[in-house]
Amino acid sequence: MRWWMVGLLVAGSLVWAQEKSVRVGLQAGGTLSWVILAMERFGVGKELGLEVKATTYASKDANRLALRSGEVQIVVDDFVEVQLLRDRGFPVQAIYPYSLLTGGVAVPAKSPIQSLADLKGRSIGTTSLTDKTFLMLRALCIRKHGFDPLQQSKVSAVGSPLMAELMERGQLEAALPLWHHLARMQATGQYRELLSSATILRELGLPTDVPLLFIIAREDADPEALRRFLRAVQLASERMKQDSAIWEAILEARLYALPDKSQLPALRKRWESGLPQRWDASSLISLRLLVERLLAVAGPEIVGIERFDPRAFSTQFAVALR
Repeated sequence: MRWWMVGLLVAGSLVWAQEKSVRVGLQAGGTLSWVILAMERFGVGKELGLEVKATTYASKDANRLALRSGEVQIVVDDFVEVQLLRDRGFPVQAIYPYSLLTGGVAVPAKSPIQSLADLKGRSIGTTSLTDKTFLMLRALCIRKHGFDPLQQSKVSAVGSPLMAELMERGQLEAALPLWHHLARMQATGQYRELLSSATILRELGLPTDVPLLFIIAREDADPEALRRFLRAVQLASERMKQDSAIWEAILEARLYALPDKSQLPALRKRWESGLPQRWDASSLISLRLLVERLLAVAGPEIVGIERFDPRAFSTQFAVALR
């Protein structure tokens, strides 16, 4: 072995010998808990010299409070929340995308609704009027078909788990469920996806891989620990794509509940479709364009922010992950 190769191996060993740790906030029911479990099962933390101290919080607000107070250093949240935190003076940044927009519009399999134009005047369920996929749907309907579903359809805020039941009763004709409920609904064969979030983005003239959720970290966290955590997320996610046993473990640990295990392949496929593949300057441009389109349709009161602030996002860690 050449001397320079020995030097690299020794240097690498010394780096990993200096174990790092991070405090991570998990929202009950959130998918980051799946990845953390995978890290543990696959020994990724040990492999990278990283100790992950995870705490689960009952609500999104509790998780955000833990980040603000410094109780945890990392959480997963959307691109709006990271800007709101910074606007309030909290030293945080979105350091890497966690998940893409992977929702869509569901209709009953035998529904006569065949296109967005057919949604005019129909009863539509959405998790909230601020849901990003619903805002994108509004933008596309206005742009392509000249109507705003919020004004010219019957829109109701509905809990995602109830959407299938309400469509079965005929109380809803279309719905925008959370991505995992959409996957389950499709798996039953009773519902079909009229339009995916990716298709909506493409029709709006945007790339289909615009991130929705980000790994958000406090700026006072150890940069090397953050790098190792991001690498651990990558490694665990890649192994989750290949390992069926980890998905059984997720269900056994009650991190997610399926009414029918035959829906698991559809859940896995939809989850995998949301894994980000890039994070660079062009990603920031795409995110800015999306925010501008949403603001043009719904205004800052609904979107939650008045502008896109690039300072809330950092791509510096992405270089080390390539």
